Amino acid sequence: MSEQLPFPGKLFRGADALYCIGEYCKTVGRKVHILGGKTALEKTQEVITKQMEEAGIEIAAIDWYGGECSQVNIQKLADAALVNKAEFILAVGGGKALDTGKAVAAKCHLPIVTVPTIAATCAAVTPLTVLYNEKGEFADNLFLTECPVATIVDTKIILHAPRFWLAAGIGDTLAKMYELRAAASGIKPTSFTIGAVTNGEICYDILKRFGSEALQSIANKKNSKELDSVVDAIILFAGMSSIFGGAKLRNAAAHAIYNGLTKIPESHKVAHGLIVGYGNLCLLALEGRSDLEILTEIELAKRCEIPTMLKQIANLSKEDLEKAAEASAKAAAMACMPFPVSAQMVIDAMARVDRLAIQL
Repeated sequence: MSEQLPFPGKLFRGADALYCIGEYCKTVGRKVHILGGKTALEKTQEVITKQMEEAGIEIAAIDWYGGECSQVNIQKLADAALVNKAEFILAVGGGKALDTGKAVAAKCHLPIVTVPTIAATCAAVTPLTVLYNEKGEFADNLFLTECPVATIVDTKIILHAPRFWLAAGIGDTLAKMYELRAAASGIKPTSFTIGAVTNGEICYDILKRFGSEALQSIANKKNSKELDSVVDAIILFAGMSSIFGGAKLRNAAAHAIYNGLTKIPESHKVAHGLIVGYGNLCLLALEGRSDLEILTEIELAKRCEIPTMLKQIANLSKEDLEKAAEASAKAAAMACMPFPVSAQMVIDAMARVDRLAIQL
């Protein structure tokens, strides 16, 4: 019996890559429904509109995605796309906007082209949508049968995005090594799981080598090979790791801790990947790794501007901490750890990471 694996389509990456969008999209369809984040659309709409016009593509609508990747927003946009008789979806923005677009496209049985305007997750290429409720709390993962048919990564746009988004992308992408290594240790290896873990190791190597230099490129507003490499790790290599890993290897404790912390409204001010980056350190503590190893990874996190203490994310009361830890322990992602994890273990891991981070 053959295995079915969703796989990304074309990837366009580089400064001014957005200017190829019309020429490519006319091979996908002649009528597009565009959705995205407010800031992302403001930055890209003029170029996209002109490119579509020159390519002879009708724009059925340009919509804000709604602010949360929720079932309500997905259904509303899908209904509009069907009424407008769109032939494909174009999603522009960060992870929640792109995830919303992918879910809309899946509901409408349409192809989707993604344009990430920040390098904060691998959402632009993966067959996965992370769902939230209207309060911004994690709700579920929606696994899709198809990847985007194309992803257009304009590094000039990413260069001018706020620097913390790249730091968030680094935190989220480092998880591809920490989490997959942990999850893979509890299952029988296959070519796909080996590929997933290996891509996670590639991500780690690229980010360790070039992460701080890429962040400096953002600060200087000057493109560089280091920034290109880090963007590739965050979007492409991390995406491949997620695709090969599937549901069993896609996440583990770091994302479970993020999911738990979304129960605390104060944490919603902090980017997904920054919280995941802190969760990576807690994962190491859960695994019982040595102080020296955890301190080494805390140093890497600090160089990459990732939180290393819980108070950098939110000031939690005892009740809030217990609530977040309980939700973390119950999260589906935590079941990917090779051993059971309790709420108290999460609290203890956080406390250990905080104690070690104070030393640096």
